[in-house]
Amino acid sequence: MSPRTNQQFNKMRQARKVQIMNSALELFATKGFKGTSIADIAANTGISKGLLYNYFSSKEELIKDIIFKGFNALLDSFDPNHDGVLTRSEMKFLTIGLLNTIKTDIPFWKLYFAMFTQPVIYKLVEEKLLTASAPIFKMLAEYFKSSGSTAPNIDARMFSAMLDGIALNFVYDPSNFPLKEVIEKFIEMFNLSDESYEN
Repeated sequence: MSPRTNQQFNKMRQARKVQIMNSALELFATKGFKGTSIADIAANTGISKGLLYNYFSSKEELIKDIIFKGFNALLDSFDPNHDGVLTRSEMKFLTIGLLNTIKTDIPFWKLYFAMFTQPVIYKLVEEKLLTASAPIFKMLAEYFKSSGSTAPNIDARMFSAMLDGIALNFVYDPSNFPLKEVIEKFIEMFNLSDESYEN
């Protein structure tokens, strides 16, 4: 058997890291951050504590990686051409893209949102999240200002809060929540497009 290449090794390492993060996410969401130990995470993953420490130095590092993995996944839909300016079509793309991202892995996002509401966890990531979110809210406010809003900062916050609410309602009741129709209504409310939403 030939030795593994660096590419194969990195792929295996990344797969193991994702496995640990998913296992930790489950425990953090159900047992709480304080109630979960590194030993718990290792046992739930099916590996030793020593091996886990080869990937994460602490459960604080682990929770930060989980939070920002989710945050970055949501940001992938934001400002697709990265020019710092949001157009109406990009706002529609953002809305649909963000909610479609959540549709792809409902169990993950359900646990993610449950975990994210724990004050001890939010305190660990609050500063970095606020720093990362500031340019997003600035772009949203600029979009609403250029669209004629007299309260662009309020509209930016309302837009974001309504998207959060749609995502949460869908994640916790995906069978009954009419996501397609709600997105269409949301797009209509914010005058983002005359076209209907397509899956």
